[in-house]
Amino acid sequence: MQIKLQNLKRSYGDLHAVDDISLTIPSNTVFGIIGRSGAGKSTLVRLISTLEKCDEGEIYFDDKRIDNLKKDALIAQRRRIGMIFQNFNLFASRTAGENIAYPMEIQKMDKQYIAKRVKELLALVDLEGRGDAPISTLSGGQKQRIAIARALSIEPDILFCDEATSALDPQTTRSILNLIRDIQKKMSLTVVMITHQMEVVRDACEDVAVLDDGKVVEVGKVVDLFSNPQTAVTKDFLSNLADESRTDDIVRWSEGGLYTLRFKGIHTDEPVLSKITKEFDVEFNIRGGGVQNVDDLHIGTLLCDISGDKKVVSQAVKKLREYGIVVEEDK
Repeated sequence: MQIKLQNLKRSYGDLHAVDDISLTIPSNTVFGIIGRSGAGKSTLVRLISTLEKCDEGEIYFDDKRIDNLKKDALIAQRRRIGMIFQNFNLFASRTAGENIAYPMEIQKMDKQYIAKRVKELLALVDLEGRGDAPISTLSGGQKQRIAIARALSIEPDILFCDEATSALDPQTTRSILNLIRDIQKKMSLTVVMITHQMEVVRDACEDVAVLDDGKVVEVGKVVDLFSNPQTAVTKDFLSNLADESRTDDIVRWSEGGLYTLRFKGIHTDEPVLSKITKEFDVEFNIRGGGVQNVDDLHIGTLLCDISGDKKVVSQAVKKLREYGIVVEEDK
């Protein structure tokens, strides 16, 4: 199901949490919405999921406008939306299977169907046979799997994941993201991932919108944002990947690095810097770098200084760009 937003606005007093956002989220994909704390991403999700009304603007699911639905129609629409949260929101008094069954019980579905559906969903999230387990006995990753199964129990058209991996360790995060990607493909869902973590966008999403101060400042394919970010906000998110524990993230081993070079695809395997050094009288001092896999494409990043005559350095930078390498200078 495609989601289309037109000029959405939502304010709380003088705070413009969502400030004239227009955005199209393609159907049958994993779409990321990333922003710092306070950027407006959670408010935007509440508007899209009809949990909150916008002050202005329109929301369409495919060709159907949903922001102006009456009460009964709005409730029916909400039942087509699945939600996963950071803190799981499971009932401690219910078993794993009973938590999954809860949305179906509310809709008064047949008990035999519910039992069958719970069994199917436990298998889908790799927790087959754990239906009778008390919630207190489950790990964080297992709790999130139960939350995912519960969200899928009503067979939604859209699945929202609001900071769904923020409370998990890196290894568990990767397993949950892999599960969400697999489920999206199996069920042809539209999945919207809300996060402040660029590694979540890298590992799970196909497209992404970057939010800042209630506005969309950049939107596009994830691979394009990693290889050629256009805004200071996106560049800042990418630079913060250097603090993560993954061995394929950017690692900085010394201070400095006036230039950031971004290599895409085949350029990550070519001796481009060696060619530039031979052609021009310049030297590269590498301060950090790494190669990441983004949507099965290698994206290389180098943090470096380029020393030499100012005019020659400028020529070398121009040549790098002719090779298709994105060169950013910290001025």
